[in-house]
Amino acid sequence: MTDVPVADDAIACLILTPAQADMLRGETTPGAALEPVCLADGETLVLPSAVRDDPAHATRREMLADLPVRVLAREAFARPAV
Repeated sequence: MTDVPVADDAIACLILTPAQADMLRGETTPGAALEPVCLADGETLVLPSAVRDDPAHATRREMLADLPVRVLAREAFARPAV
């Protein structure tokens, strides 16, 4: 996997389409699962890039390997106040 430099206030994320999120979502091994998160923009779905190297998600490794990586500031995850 390619290492992506990340600032302390950011996280490297895999970017998914809704269809990719549906294919990846769910249990990968007993006690482990992938659950894509929707960003504050309400459209972008992500997983932490670290799941690519996690042995618990080896069954999805091929699909995860092809996803683009984007470094996101923590604010990208914050939901706007209502």
